Amino acid sequence: MKKTGVCIVIGLLMLLTFFPSVSASDSGVIVDQEIVAISLANKGLQVDETIKVTNTGDENVTSLRFWIQQNIQDSVTITELQSGIELIPLITGNIRSCNLSATNLTIIPDASLTFQLSYFLPTTEQNFVKTLLYDTTLFSVTYEDRDLFRGEHLLYGSDVNNAMQIRLYKPTEAPLNITILVIVFVVVIIVLALLLLLLKKQRSKTKKAVAESEETLTTKKTLLLSLLKDLEKQYRAQSISDETYNKIKDEYKQQAVDAMKKLDDLKK
Repeated sequence: MKKTGVCIVIGLLMLLTFFPSVSASDSGVIVDQEIVAISLANKGLQVDETIKVTNTGDENVTSLRFWIQQNIQDSVTITELQSGIELIPLITGNIRSCNLSATNLTIIPDASLTFQLSYFLPTTEQNFVKTLLYDTTLFSVTYEDRDLFRGEHLLYGSDVNNAMQIRLYKPTEAPLNITILVIVFVVVIIVLALLLLLLKKQRSKTKKAVAESEETLTTKKTLLLSLLKDLEKQYRAQSISDETYNKIKDEYKQQAVDAMKKLDDLKK
């Protein structure tokens, strides 16, 4: 019986060693600024949060809590920037609790520390979600260097449903792919315009001129149908937005219909 009790005590001590208590008070903590930078990376959407906290209370702060949305990939890295110390948090739902005293990072009254949180969200994630655990002087979110949100003097809300949802620019939107489509479209139009201009100058009532016109229209129709297929693939892969897809599709489709009508007229 005594051996069992000793084993239990040793086990508890080991747990405390590897997972230090985070029950110490963090009252008096305010966030001077929380800067969230989101960027597209190979593993998904990379989120880097830089958080500067200050102890405005009369007692030492020996623990801190950080709120992270649920659907992250892998784990969250929490680092104190000045010392370079990486903290190992206890996870309770969305909250990561860190024992500062275990790593000699206790925040004395009127002192400040800056932490960086790094993690990844799925590429398809549409919203960045955040619940404030402390009063925050400045909070901002950027995606690919574009400002999405900026708030000042935000107060901590105890309501667990008081999370901010910030709409991201669609991660699946691929400006490069859209640019390529536009460039291809412009090049095709220029080439066709040059061909039509040459044909117009050389146009005659001979069969040769008619054949050349028919060949040009057939080429135009084939090119436009091919572009429509490529556009459809891009849309199904969610590489372009609904607005862009519909706009380009209608333009291509109208030109293809016009080419087919002209071909029918030539054959009559």
